Amino acid sequence: MKQKKAAQIILWLLLVSAVLLILSHFDVLDRPLTLPPDPEKLILAGQQESASEVSIPADSEPSTGAEVDADHIPEPTAIEQVDSTVDKTLQKLVFSDNDPDLLTTDGSKLRIWPEKSSVPQVSSSETAVLARATEDKPLAGTFIILDPGHGGSDLGVSWQDEDGSEVLLEKTLNLEIAIKVQEALTRLGAEVKMTRSTDEKHSYFYVMAYTADLLLQRYAADIRQVGYDPEPLEPLRLLMQDIIRINSGLQDSGGRGIFGSIGTPPNLKLIYDIQGEYKDTVFISLHLEVSEQEEDKGVRVRYMSKEYVHDMNNSYAAGTDALDHAPNYSGYNSARRESLATLLESRLTTLDPRLKSNLKAVFEDDLVVLRLNNVTSAQLTCGFLSNADDRARLTSQEGQSLIARGIAEALLQYFTANP
Repeated sequence: MKQKKAAQIILWLLLVSAVLLILSHFDVLDRPLTLPPDPEKLILAGQQESASEVSIPADSEPSTGAEVDADHIPEPTAIEQVDSTVDKTLQKLVFSDNDPDLLTTDGSKLRIWPEKSSVPQVSSSETAVLARATEDKPLAGTFIILDPGHGGSDLGVSWQDEDGSEVLLEKTLNLEIAIKVQEALTRLGAEVKMTRSTDEKHSYFYVMAYTADLLLQRYAADIRQVGYDPEPLEPLRLLMQDIIRINSGLQDSGGRGIFGSIGTPPNLKLIYDIQGEYKDTVFISLHLEVSEQEEDKGVRVRYMSKEYVHDMNNSYAAGTDALDHAPNYSGYNSARRESLATLLESRLTTLDPRLKSNLKAVFEDDLVVLRLNNVTSAQLTCGFLSNADDRARLTSQEGQSLIARGIAEALLQYFTANP
């Protein structure tokens, strides 16, 4: 009896399901188990509806709101054909001049990449850097990456008093100063990103991958705006995400990724070329120093020119066949790098002459965070923990705010002199 009732229930369920399917087929009911709509298609449908509601006189021309290089604008008919296959309206993004096998060397030095960029240009003029600046936001339109050196188990330099009751750590002060710099720059309208905002350790290669990924994201959005499909950029972003995830500077960890080679391999050249598109971007790494000489003090700024990077890479390759290594990158803007370094030191010491160092103040030095990117960059030493006057300034709210103000004013001078 129970089996007969169970069979009847199953039969009724089948009949009800069949009726529901028939009704949904004729759109009397919603269809069961349908997938959610594609968000891009919904946006596209909204664009089509908006376009159908707006009447444009035949003799008028739509305004784009920005000027771009005419060589990189798709044919108007390609942009205007809006349908469910919108990606087909985008041009294929092609990389050129990126084959190291076409370059030669006598074996004594690394080959050199041509200065020509391998990627399409996204801006028509360098003068667009401060295009959005206003009187109360003079740094609007600029993009600043701050790197508070060290963090987590990486303490940096340190100082403690004779009885050990007071201990100062570079990693802590770097972050405190960076936060004040971020606040000062944001008030002036700059967009600011920090490589860390808490007490966490990141490898130098993490910092470089983080910096590269920020600009890869910007380029992907910008290149789509001028009519290119950004999909070929995804492998580069995956390479950066892998380095960020591994977050290790050990040779065998995999955390160095494409940054771990001598010279600049093809994929890294693409990233450097993309970074070079953004004259509105600056990278500053904040650090402190100590010295056995208590009189050593003040602000010091390090940078790397193209020639200095080439010399360093050639020194690493010494005693090996240069053809075994990637070519040297030649697109670094040495003048901008030196200008940034000089202005940082000059503005800070003008605000407070006590910040002037008794040592060489602006000089070239081989640092990973300066060598492995094509962003205008500098490493700024804000003072010496081993010097009593510097120490008092570095640990006070007033002293840190003064440093932040000096950096902000130096950047305003930099962008005014280097539009």
